[in-house]
Amino acid sequence: MTHQQQPESTPLQTPQVEQRSATTAWRVAGVLGLLVSAVVAWVSWTNYELGTLDRPGPGFFPLLVAGLLAIASVIALVEARGATFGYEPIAWRRFGLAAAVILGGAVTLPIFGFLPVALVGTIALAIMIEGKFHWKIPVTMTAIVFGIWFVFERLLGIGLP
Repeated sequence: MTHQQQPESTPLQTPQVEQRSATTAWRVAGVLGLLVSAVVAWVSWTNYELGTLDRPGPGFFPLLVAGLLAIASVIALVEARGATFGYEPIAWRRFGLAAAVILGGAVTLPIFGFLPVALVGTIALAIMIEGKFHWKIPVTMTAIVFGIWFVFERLLGIGLP
């Protein structure tokens, strides 16, 4: 080997991960989160009955989630100072399929109701996230969906669509 030829990498070296500034991404996420939480809170507050703490109405939980999203967005804006991340390529196909499943669930929820849409949606998303099929995925997702249904329908008395 001459001085011009260098080995590409030795087994002891770890590949360098490109570090990029994540401040813009964190700021965008924080601002978008605040906007979404404001819209959800406004729609919940003006269009749905909130109920009481003893008997929450259909607008209570979306308002609660909007508040939690607002807190998370403020944290993202605070963390935006000096944040960096290692660049990894995005699996756009998986991202697109997941977005399609979520949007499809939102469109079909009023037609089919909570149980079928939640079962199909959560099982499909879990399999996409895992990358391969295991029998534990549908069993776990079915238990979670029926658990959510039981808590809201039977314990809290809040009807799901």
